[in-house]
Amino acid sequence: MNQIKRVGKMLAIVLVLSMVIQLAIPNYFTAVANAATIAINPQKVTLEVGKSKTLKITGTKTKAVWSSSNTKIAAVSNTGKVVAKKAGKAKITATINKKKYTCAVTVKEAKKTNPLVDAAPFKAQAATTADFTYIFPGSWSTIVTDAGAYQQVYMAPTSAIETGNSSNLVLALGNLDSPIDAETLKMAYQQVTADLLVSQFAQLGMEVTIDNLAINPYKNSFGLGYAIKYDISYGGVSMKQTIYDIYTDKHEFKVTITDIGDKLSPDVNKIADYLIKTMKISE
Repeated sequence: MNQIKRVGKMLAIVLVLSMVIQLAIPNYFTAVANAATIAINPQKVTLEVGKSKTLKITGTKTKAVWSSSNTKIAAVSNTGKVVAKKAGKAKITATINKKKYTCAVTVKEAKKTNPLVDAAPFKAQAATTADFTYIFPGSWSTIVTDAGAYQQVYMAPTSAIETGNSSNLVLALGNLDSPIDAETLKMAYQQVTADLLVSQFAQLGMEVTIDNLAINPYKNSFGLGYAIKYDISYGGVSMKQTIYDIYTDKHEFKVTITDIGDKLSPDVNKIADYLIKTMKISE
């Protein structure tokens, strides 16, 4: 702490001294400024189509004459404003007293935006796995693995993707050989009990306890669905899990929410809700 204070004092002293010196001999500093080297700033720039950037000339007050080597790629105004027209490369030149100063301009195609990404209640990104395109936080990462008949996407904050010490989502994506009718699904989910879930975890080598199991139909825009909610304890840690099983005529996808109570922001349940609502499936 004392070292930080000493450094701070030294910087303050240097600043004050420089100001005093400039006030004492202003003509010297004015002369140095007038003798500054003329330059174009920046000397290199990359723009997307439709974007613009105003170039500056430093070291002189003389007005520059601006020109572009290819106005179809990048046009420039008489004030140095460059507008990107189409992908390619161009050279912008500022002429001052017959001397030329150039800026290399690279124009790239504008990135296509996804309106569903832009409309997300959090800073988002989109990804595609198999036939499914889904939206999740831009600060999250994914690990994709094969899990039998499913492709499984584990999603969590990038800072916790390897450690698993965070609330998270798991997206399981699969195809159906034929459509499943509502009555068949109803009968199947009526057989799901806490004991059945405990036994499934046991097959994975996990000894858990499950309480407050609730299974209900889940309305969604895709077709049939069920929501399974329960409290689970494993290894001395208590958490809440919700599984949304959703079926179309050709596909099934499951979204499993694991909430460890870490008050993740954005909230993991809101992330799952938006992911499900905006899921796109390629037929």
